[in-house]
Amino acid sequence: MKKIMTILLSLLLVVSLLPIKQAKAADDLTNHSLEFEMREMIKKGVLFGYSNGKYAPNQDVSRAQFAAFISRALGLTGGTTKFSDVPATAPLASEINAAVEAGIITGYQNGKFGPNDTITREQTANMIDKSLSFLKVPREKGSLNFTDANLITSSISRASIANMVSLNIIAGIPNYTNGKQNGSLRFDPKGETTRAQAAAFIYRMLKAVEVYEENTDPGATPEPEPTPEPKPEPSAFKVATIAADGSITEGTKKYTTLDEADRAITNKATQIVMYNGKIVKMANGIVVANPSVEQNTTVIYQSDLKTVMMPVDAGAGGTPPTEMEYVTSDENKITVKVAGKTGYVKHNNAYLLPSQKMGNNRSYYSVNADRELVHYLYDNNKKSYLSYTTGIAPSFLKQGVRYYSWDGNTFKTTSGTTVGTAYQYFNMLSVRAKTNYTAAELDAYIMQRLAEIEALYVSNPKNYASFKDATKISKLIGIGTQLKEIESKYNINALLILGMAMHESNYGQSPHAQNSNNLFGIKVFDSNPLDGEKYATVYDSMVSLANNYLNKNYVPIPENGKILYHNGAAPGNKYRGINVRYASDAYWGQKVAGHMYRVDKELGGKDFINNPNPYKIGLTNQWVNVREGAGTSFAKQFQYPSDGYPMIIMGTVNTNWYEILSDSNTAEFSYIHSDYVTNVNIAK
Repeated sequence: MKKIMTILLSLLLVVSLLPIKQAKAADDLTNHSLEFEMREMIKKGVLFGYSNGKYAPNQDVSRAQFAAFISRALGLTGGTTKFSDVPATAPLASEINAAVEAGIITGYQNGKFGPNDTITREQTANMIDKSLSFLKVPREKGSLNFTDANLITSSISRASIANMVSLNIIAGIPNYTNGKQNGSLRFDPKGETTRAQAAAFIYRMLKAVEVYEENTDPGATPEPEPTPEPKPEPSAFKVATIAADGSITEGTKKYTTLDEADRAITNKATQIVMYNGKIVKMANGIVVANPSVEQNTTVIYQSDLKTVMMPVDAGAGGTPPTEMEYVTSDENKITVKVAGKTGYVKHNNAYLLPSQKMGNNRSYYSVNADRELVHYLYDNNKKSYLSYTTGIAPSFLKQGVRYYSWDGNTFKTTSGTTVGTAYQYFNMLSVRAKTNYTAAELDAYIMQRLAEIEALYVSNPKNYASFKDATKISKLIGIGTQLKEIESKYNINALLILGMAMHESNYGQSPHAQNSNNLFGIKVFDSNPLDGEKYATVYDSMVSLANNYLNKNYVPIPENGKILYHNGAAPGNKYRGINVRYASDAYWGQKVAGHMYRVDKELGGKDFINNPNPYKIGLTNQWVNVREGAGTSFAKQFQYPSDGYPMIIMGTVNTNWYEILSDSNTAEFSYIHSDYVTNVNIAK
C-alpha cells in the first residue's frame, strides 16, 4: 500500500531546496480561524505565499489551483494533456495532468476542465474523496445533518461529503440567529472555496491518512487484545401494535424471519412487523421514496431486483419524495404500485408509512373555484404541501372534497370509495397532434406569462429570485416561429414542446437555459444535476429534443421489440407515456400537461377547451399489431406490446378499423382494429 508519510518526506526533501516564504510573526494569517492548518500546508510546500508577503487566506481558489494543491500534497507526477483548455504550456498543467492520471479529477462532460472556474466546496469534497480512493483509504458514510443538505443535489457529491464528515475532514459552517450561533451547521455546497478552507481540507485529509496508516502499519506493535464484550443478540423481527394516533408499541418476542413474525399477527388492522426499529410489513398505508445518501432517486425494479423499470424522485432536489401504493413486502423487497404499474423496491430505498401514522398528511386532489383539478403533493420530509394545476376537473368531483388517485385518472374518496375515472386531454394527447395556435399567439402567451412571473419577483424578491427580469432575459422570448417550424419539420406538437420548455427550464430562467440554451434538461441527470448538454442556440436544443430524443427513442416503437424508452407517445404518467423514463418526477407528465392546458385556456381554448371537435383519444386494451392499411392483409407497421398505449383516432375505415396518427417516423397514419381500442373518457 502506498504510504502517505513517505510521499510527504520525499516532497519535503524537494521543496526544501526551493525558496519558501516563511510565515512571519504577524501577517495576514495571524488570528485567522484556519491559521494553523494554512501554515502547516505552507511548511509542506502545498501552498505558497505571494511576492508581496501575503498569503490571502480568504481569496477564492480556482479548479486549477486546487488540483495543484492536491498534486503537491500527494506527490503526484506524470500524466499528459487531457483537456482542450489546459494546454501543455499552461502554468499548472503538470499538476492538473498528474491529478487526472491518478483519477482524482475528470473535468466536465464537454471535454474541458475549466481551470479558471472557482472551485465550489462541493467539488472540493469530491476531489478529496477521490484522493482517498487513490490512496486506498476506506471511508464510512457520515450523516448529512446540514441545514442546507437539500442543496447537495448530486448523488456523487452527497456520498463524498458524507465520507468527509465521517473522517472529520468536513465539519460545517455555524449558523447564527440574532448574532449568536444557534447550534446548527450548514455546508454551503455551491459556495466558493477559499485558500484557507482548501488548506484545512487537505490538512485534515492528510491527518486522516496518517491515522489510517498508523492503524494498518504491519511493523507497528500490536495493541493488546481487549477483553471480548458480550455479543449483542442477533437482530430479530418483532410484532408491534400501532395505535390510532400513530404511536407504536413493540412486542418483546423475537422471530427469526419476517414470515414467522407475520404469522404471529393476531390483528392485521392494528399490528405491524418491525426489524431493527423499522416497519417492514403492514396491512395498509403508503410507501415513501427514501434512498440511501448516495442516491437522489428510488429505483423501482422488476421482481429480480436487477432489471430497472423506472426511477422515482426521492425529494433531493426540492420535489416532494414520491408516494407509492403499498401492496405487500417480504424480507428482500417491498411490492408497490406506481400509477397502477407493479414494481419492487429495496427496503433501504424507501420506508413504510401505515395509515395510522399518515392521518390526512398525504398527497391528494381537489377542485378549485374555476373547476380545475389541483394536485397537492405532500412532502413527508418538510411536512408541507406543494401544488400544481393539471387540467379541467372531472364533472363527478366536487369542490371542498379531498380525493386520492394513484394515476391521476381514477379517483377515490378518503374512505376508499371509487367515484369515477376521467383522463386529462393534454396528458393523453399524442406528440403527433398539431396545435391550432400560430407562432404569434404562442409568443403573445409567453410574454404574458413572463410578465406574470416577473410580477411575482417584484412582490417577493426572496421567494421568486429566479424570475427576476424574466421579460427581458428569458430564453423563451420569441421562440414561437421556431416551435411551429419544429412541429412542421419533425412532427412534434409545438404546444407540447412549449409545455416541456416552460416546465424543464423554469420559463427559460434556469441556469441550464441561460448558460447552455438547454430548455429541456437534456443530459441533466439526477446523479449530477450540474451537468447537461450545451447548445449554440435555443433552436438547437429544440432540434435535439425532437430528433435525438422524442423521434429516436420515445415515440416510434423499435422494430426489434425491445421497449425501453417508448412507453406511449403522450406525456402520460409512470404507467404509460414519455414520463415513464424521461423524468424521475412521477408527476412530470401531469405537470407538462398542466402547462399545455393553461396556454389553451389563456388563448381561447382553440385546441381543446372550446374546440367542438378536439382529437379523439383511445387506449389499447391488449397487445395488438398496427398495420399499414385497414385490414389484416396489410403489412404490420409496428406492434403495441400491451394495454394502455394512447393514440389519436382520426376516423373509422372499413366499418371496424381505426385510422390513427402513426407513432412511426415514416408514415402519417396507421391502422388498428377497433376491437383492440378503448375510447377514453376525457375530463371536460
